[in-house]
Formats: sequence, C-alpha cells, structure tokens
Amino acid sequence: MIVSIHQPHFLPWLGYFNKVWNSDVFVWLHNVQFRKNYFQNRTKVKNPNTLLEFWLTVPVRASLGISIDEVEEVSNGWRKPMARTMEQFYGRAPYFHELGPELINLILSCDANLDKLNYEFLDLILKALKYPGKILRAEELLPLSEEPNQRLIDICNKLEATHYIAGRGGKNYIDVDRWNTSGIEVVWQEFEPNNTVYAQQGEKFIPGLSIVDCLFNTGIDEARRLIEAAWQVKR
Repeated sequence: MIVSIHQPHFLPWLGYFNKVWNSDVFVWLHNVQFRKNYFQNRTKVKNPNTLLEFWLTVPVRASLGISIDEVEEVSNGWRKPMARTMEQFYGRAPYFHELGPELINLILSCDANLDKLNYEFLDLILKALKYPGKILRAEELLPLSEEPNQRLIDICNKLEATHYIAGRGGKNYIDVDRWNTSGIEVVWQEFEPNNTVYAQQGEKFIPGLSIVDCLFNTGIDEARRLIEAAWQVKR
C-alpha cells in the first residue's frame, strides 16, 4: 500500500499530480496551519502576451495560526477577473475545450471556503485524468498527533501503508529512522521537470506552471502520459 500526503494547493503543478498518481491512497492534509503567500491559494500560468509566468491568486482572509480548512475568500470579486484571464490566456489553446469550460464554471461558482474550492478543482482534474487510486481527507482519519512526523506516521499506520512518498522538501524534517521503526519505507519522489517538457505558447518552456497549462496545450491524454513518465515508484 503506497500512501502520499499533501496539503491542498490551488490548481497545482504536474509534480503534485505525479505524487498523487503514484499513490494507492492520497491523503488531503487540510487541517494543518495555513501558509501565507504560498501555493495554497495561488498558482502560476503563462501569459501569452509576455511569454512570462503569471500568478493567479485567490484573495483570502487568514489570521495567524488559522488552519487551511478554516480559510475563506475575502470576497467573490476575484472570480470573474480570473475566469476572464483564463479565457484570454488559454481560450485559443488547442485543448482548452476539453476541460476549460468546466474549470471556468468552477471558478465562477465554487465554494467560498479555500479548502473546498481546492478540493473541487483537484477532484475535477483527477476524474478527467482517470486517476485509479483513492483520495481521503485527513479529517476522516482523526485522531492524529500534532507533531508533524508522527502525524504522517499515524495516517500511514491507519491506512496500513507499506510505503510513503515524500517530496524533496521532506528531507528537511522527516526522521527516516522513526519511519523505519514504524515499518514504513520512505520513498523520495524524484520528479524530474525536464521529463515533462511540452509545447507551450512561445519557444521557451517554463517548468512549474499549473497543470492547466499542460492540459490546455497538450490535452488530457498527453498530460496523463507526462505525469506518469516523469517519475514512478518501483513496485
């Protein structure tokens, strides 16, 4: 049983989906502290006019120490401008028709709670990609330790995981010895952005953009292939 765990991100990049794709169960860790000015409420796309990266941001109200699932949008004034920007940037992309209208409809109508908003986007995209695994919300696995390492171990133990996929950033805090003692092998995700190069607008490829850039430029089937090819767990 391979498990991965990640905090919610807003329309995340291909590396996020690569981690999900390699997991039998992906756990949505939404009941931990919100991180201000990070990817939980913003993402990068490509501006076809400047051919540079452009931030799409959901403006939120977040006090110090608030958990992700408690964060609400400031107002709904961001919705129409973001939908308009998405259409202006990608409306003429070759595969915009496959998922673009549904994504724009979600932007205009989705929940004001950031956690629910992000989850709806993730669910829509994973269904389109035909993700074969299962998604669980961390609240379904309570109680959990407050200590970061033990919280992750608790989740994996409850799911009877044999392997846990950790991103490169996890090397800053994951205590591998504790995981080994728990009988769970830590697998480091070696996602390689150079294995996901695809035709973007303009000649220069910009890695790390939202998955929507890949979906609209290459289509659902090719996006799935790139996600799978970038890195795989050896089973």
